Amino acid sequence: MAKIGIDCRLWGTGNTGIGRYTQELVENLQKIDHENEYILFCRQKDFEKIDIADWKKIVADIPHYSFLEQTALVQIFLRENLDLLHTPHFNVPILYPKPYIITIHDILWHKSYGTHSYGTNVTNLSAPFYWGKYAAYRVAVKFAVKKARKIIVPSHAVEKDIVGFFPKAKNKICVTYEGVSDLAKGGVIKNKAPYILYVGNLYPHKNIEMLVRALACYHILERGNKLIIACGRSIFLNKFQQFLGKEGVTDFVEVKSTVSDKELAGLYKNAQAFVFPTLSEGFGLPGLEAMSCETPVVCSDIPVLREIYGNAALYFNPRDPRDIAEKVQKVLEDKATRMNLVRAGGIQIKKYSWRKMAQQTLNVYKEVLGQ
Repeated sequence: MAKIGIDCRLWGTGNTGIGRYTQELVENLQKIDHENEYILFCRQKDFEKIDIADWKKIVADIPHYSFLEQTALVQIFLRENLDLLHTPHFNVPILYPKPYIITIHDILWHKSYGTHSYGTNVTNLSAPFYWGKYAAYRVAVKFAVKKARKIIVPSHAVEKDIVGFFPKAKNKICVTYEGVSDLAKGGVIKNKAPYILYVGNLYPHKNIEMLVRALACYHILERGNKLIIACGRSIFLNKFQQFLGKEGVTDFVEVKSTVSDKELAGLYKNAQAFVFPTLSEGFGLPGLEAMSCETPVVCSDIPVLREIYGNAALYFNPRDPRDIAEKVQKVLEDKATRMNLVRAGGIQIKKYSWRKMAQQTLNVYKEVLGQ
């Protein structure tokens, strides 16, 4: 029996994709692994939420990307005398000396960086602080990739990106597709005007301003349709709301910054379409969640979404507002297109399972522990 630690400081949907991944990994590992001992390291606010019987929980109330993460967190990990540590992000403490694996969900900051990447200001920090933070990020990722026994990634697209920057890591990378949460049994939102849905954060690479402009400029938002954005709290929320005011579309766009799984299910199930204009993704979980709720998906034509969604989405050029608007309009008006996408989505989601992801991750643990 081995003692395995999992860094759960990003837990649950409040931490978007990584939080969902961490929660599903832990909950499904508990169902399949009755041999090893697990230690979960979590924030104080999540201690009671993490209801995992028979597994030890340790409060590690230390913010991500902080100085304490590089110092105090190391001591918390070491006190548990772990055989293996899994951090579901790249930010394992540099000074942690024992075996660990990491999950890298994307390598966005390696592909596009600078205070004005993606054609807009991407940070609330001053330039000196931004570049200091960016330098620390590069050091942390380089160290983590070099020292990790294995690197888990959610798609072959991310694998290709990592190998492009770190060729020596090729033999350490394991692709484990994520799953689809069972949202179809969730609540139903009633008496809503027709709406288009986006789910995700508001970081500039998500390209939401382009989506709003496309829907507004080509009058889709003036035809009885609203755009609902379920985004979670974000440092970019105030800036985005100011953008909506400048564009004069506040009456047509509704932003929801806190949404439960039940509410999210209702939003998916009642949407006319789910639109995903992202410029970069590691996996693309929201589109699969939409498919599970029988909602047609219209999304960016980028390699990772082609890999994950296959023929179950209608693709557009994310930098072309006319193409975005035309594809959205096609789904709204063409019943045959909608039905074909819903049918294909129902088939596509069967390829993905959180339990399968957990089993593959457990296989990685066993391989490392057996080395």
